[in-house]
Amino acid sequence: MSSEKSIKNYRVHIGVLILAIIFWFMVKMNKEYDYALDIPLKVIINNEEICLKYPAPENVLVEFMGRGIDLFQLNFYDTAYEVDLSEERDKFTLNLSEHREYVKFSDDLDLQVKSVVRPHELDFELDTRREQKFPVKVLSTVDTEDGFIICGTYARPDSIVISGPATFLDTLKYINTERRDYEAANLAFHDQLSIAKNDHFFGEYSPGIVEVFFDVQRLAEKEIERVPVKVINVPAVYEVVPLPAMATVYVKGGEKILGEAEEENFEVLIDFEKEWEPGITHVKAFVKTDMNVSFVECRPAQFELLVQKKRNQ
Repeated sequence: MSSEKSIKNYRVHIGVLILAIIFWFMVKMNKEYDYALDIPLKVIINNEEICLKYPAPENVLVEFMGRGIDLFQLNFYDTAYEVDLSEERDKFTLNLSEHREYVKFSDDLDLQVKSVVRPHELDFELDTRREQKFPVKVLSTVDTEDGFIICGTYARPDSIVISGPATFLDTLKYINTERRDYEAANLAFHDQLSIAKNDHFFGEYSPGIVEVFFDVQRLAEKEIERVPVKVINVPAVYEVVPLPAMATVYVKGGEKILGEAEEENFEVLIDFEKEWEPGITHVKAFVKTDMNVSFVECRPAQFELLVQKKRNQ
């Protein structure tokens, strides 16, 4: 019996405590308070040909006055400081504290705007809006394990569209990603990188994230034999024959890339104007290729040139 009575008394005490808390909460919620809240700053521009030149602050600190219950509910409504710049064309200075009517909140709340705490004043500068596509430059470094090599970095999409002030877009040639560094890579991999937005100028970036493929391959080497040797920049008065007429190209790079490498992917060239002069018997050649390789050299390194004037010259 005593145990049941103790449990009963415990429940009574809990019930009384809950009622007291509810009563206290109701009393507090019906009192008047001042409450400062950061709300979004929304800039409205209905003219599609105009945009902000510089980004505006994200928030405005506003002090409200009202009952506790309304101030509490304020956190669950869409509230903002709205500035309409649709009719502006150049520069516009706004004293926020003089325009408390720009604070927009639900009519269901019985509140007053007491003051705008910060910022007190904002300068808005407008510019002609332009939309333009720019290539993406990946700002990442990849350190590989021994025996591996990074053969390429490819963003998808490889370009993005920026909509913003013409003054800003005129300064761009490409757009960077965020910087991210990787270590001890031994496999090709993908990652998502955000576009590095310019904090000084206003701009809308689409898309804001790109998928990047890092082409890590095992390091390989290969010899490409019987590549023809060509002599370039030969004056019309000369006939020139390189000896030997064929060369071997030694190349290092990713194993998948070298697996597709053939003699037609390489040119062994001798620049006659640069390398030869009377009395010179041996000259250097260089290798030209469009393949993404890390090292390439010609074997032999030097060639003999048979030079003679053409007849009737």
